[in-house]
Amino acid sequence: LFKDAIDGVNTVETQIADNDYAVGLLVEKVAHSKYANSTLIFVIEDDSQNGPDHVDAHRSIAFIAGPWVKQHALITKRFNTVTLLRTMEEVLGLKPLGLYDAVQPGMAEVFSTRPQAWSFSAGVPAVLRSSQLPLPALAPGAPAASPSPRHDATYWADHTRGFDFSAEDKLDSASFNLILWNGLKDEGQAYPEDRDGRDLRHNRRTLLQEFNRQSTR
Repeated sequence: LFKDAIDGVNTVETQIADNDYAVGLLVEKVAHSKYANSTLIFVIEDDSQNGPDHVDAHRSIAFIAGPWVKQHALITKRFNTVTLLRTMEEVLGLKPLGLYDAVQPGMAEVFSTRPQAWSFSAGVPAVLRSSQLPLPALAPGAPAASPSPRHDATYWADHTRGFDFSAEDKLDSASFNLILWNGLKDEGQAYPEDRDGRDLRHNRRTLLQEFNRQSTR
């Protein structure tokens, strides 16, 4: 997975960046094509329940791009993987696949009834400059230096030796999460074992300000 990766995409940081950049290129291709005004792109994390973030196990990431998506809007309604699936079914005029998606509402709140102008251009993640991928040249005036991964391919190969990466559900996710934490965080930063139970739906402005202060220290 790491030592045999091609083009030097052989660390956790470069592999994540490579995936993100590939998604960005797909959206860019559609956005600059004749299909831009008739396409919706849905992106969601696969198997999010098996790799929740360390704040709330109910959270995951999702992206929707296209002319019918509301811009500069904050939607506070709770959505999940099944509501996103239900939305795609409704957009395509498909019947529900089963009971779970049949009883879920679509994500109508995130869409506008009028198409809006949209565009997208993918940016190259800086850490990918440490690989041998055939990337676009740096823009004039852009800093030439790029961040290096915290560890090399040998480190990740050694620490994941014996893991079965042949299929997602064969991976020991608890052990793998711990390896990722220790490899990406500063030495001595404790792995979060317990959630503190805070309700992040309240006092969001204050919480974000405090988070920003801590992240810039």
